[in-house]
Amino acid sequence: MFQRIALIPLVLLTFLTVAGPAPAQAQARAHEPRHLRILLTNDDGYTSVYLQELRQKLIDAGHQVTVVAPESDVSITGTAINARFGTTLQATQKEPGLWAVAGSPSDAVAFGTRVVFAGDPPDLVLSGPNPGENVAATANYSGTVAATITAITGGIPAVALSVARSGGSFPSAEGSITFAVKLVDRLAATSRGAVLPARTALNVNYPVTPNGKVSLARLGTSLPFSTDYTLDAAACATCYRILPLPAAAADPVTDADRTLLAAGDVTVTPLDGSWEAGPAASAAIRVRLYSLTP
Repeated sequence: MFQRIALIPLVLLTFLTVAGPAPAQAQARAHEPRHLRILLTNDDGYTSVYLQELRQKLIDAGHQVTVVAPESDVSITGTAINARFGTTLQATQKEPGLWAVAGSPSDAVAFGTRVVFAGDPPDLVLSGPNPGENVAATANYSGTVAATITAITGGIPAVALSVARSGGSFPSAEGSITFAVKLVDRLAATSRGAVLPARTALNVNYPVTPNGKVSLARLGTSLPFSTDYTLDAAACATCYRILPLPAAAADPVTDADRTLLAAGDVTVTPLDGSWEAGPAASAAIRVRLYSLTP
């Protein structure tokens, strides 16, 4: 059974690395500088103020940062990627270390790792900060999270960072950026070789009002909000306006990221990008399909 782990502060992230050192050793090594080569992306576009601020703070911390991000805002595009062979993808170097890709976050990561970092992949792909949380089932549709899934599919460790909204604002955006640098520094200092275990991404969500806790959380299964539709004849005869439909029920998963984030925890949820069903579901399907032939 999964057990919630409060990190004070971030110390148990040590155990997310392969064959990590003992806690005392990790605390000592956490002060050792290790500077990473980072591919920074998002789903809001390369001109995002949050992305640019995070870029500068990572550089100030000694990391080598290259931005490869979408040309414009392509939020909520999920894992969409242009794999229509023979078509073209426009990518422009706006300035040294800053690329704009006319595509999805996954396009940006794929192009960045294969072209910008050709032959020498980055140590880490960092996606965000995204204005708006990406918790529970919303992670399935998030372009911010999808960028990290594309990265780990290609064997590169990745972190997605999102900040919770309060109405239409993001009052803790600055705090999320500061935390992101602390997290990257901690991962760099406590890792042996790869920054994270193979095929692992971290989905990090920063609360509106932090309560001082950083918790390893499970990915919830509910949607904090879904979509409703109402006929909008003023737009066109067959047009339906898309409206938000807030969730009425709590997430059913114990220690779900959605629940802990609402309580003020910074949530860290390890992801592996797999959509494969668990052993129990697979066993039940196996029984039902027994003796079925083509």
